[in-house]
Amino acid sequence: MFFECIFLIFLFILYFFIYVDMKINKHNELYLFDSEFTKTNLNKEICLKLPFYFDGQHIQDIYDKSSLTKVKKVKHHYELYTKSYDSIPLLEPHLRFKCWQDIYYISKRKTLPLLMDTCSINYYRIQKGSCKVVLIHPKFKEHFICEDGTLCSNLTKLDFIRNNPHMKCMVCHENTILYVPNHWIMYVENMENKTSILDIIHYSTLCNQLIRWIKKDLITNQIES
Repeated sequence: MFFECIFLIFLFILYFFIYVDMKINKHNELYLFDSEFTKTNLNKEICLKLPFYFDGQHIQDIYDKSSLTKVKKVKHHYELYTKSYDSIPLLEPHLRFKCWQDIYYISKRKTLPLLMDTCSINYYRIQKGSCKVVLIHPKFKEHFICEDGTLCSNLTKLDFIRNNPHMKCMVCHENTILYVPNHWIMYVENMENKTSILDIIHYSTLCNQLIRWIKKDLITNQIES
């Protein structure tokens, strides 16, 4: 009986973490995180699965461009880099995780292709300059998904985003950190007449890695067979 109880507790805990990871909050809100700034409070807030922002001036992650690995360049628009992760304990989840960083150098007055993250926790940090961001709730995703499953970023779609009052918009200045739940779609536009730098930190917990593996490998392989 003892082992059965332990097993049931384990299943309950596993279900809870999977539920939190897959949950999509029905509310379409964006707000300032102004509670006592501790790791515990930050992780509690994340469980609500709604985007929020805060001032991250004291959270330093200094690096030189020469230390980055270039992934992609779209001339006169942006450059995408990755870097090895340097621990930021305040932002890290309590669960075991994998982490990586995408760093965008966005040319003046240009926009990025639409972004959507599947990781458990995603922080968008403005390292330099200022960017207009529009957060698009997952309930609107059918407007932007192409037949091959990718996001469509043509001019018509971007105009629809810019003129839609139901999508949450804000201007993020230097050192602003924005938490973005998984499956929300992001529109990012550089507001400066110079290059702005956007650093995206992705945390994927063990539950998230399991869910992504099931969706990507197990289900895909069953469909193909």
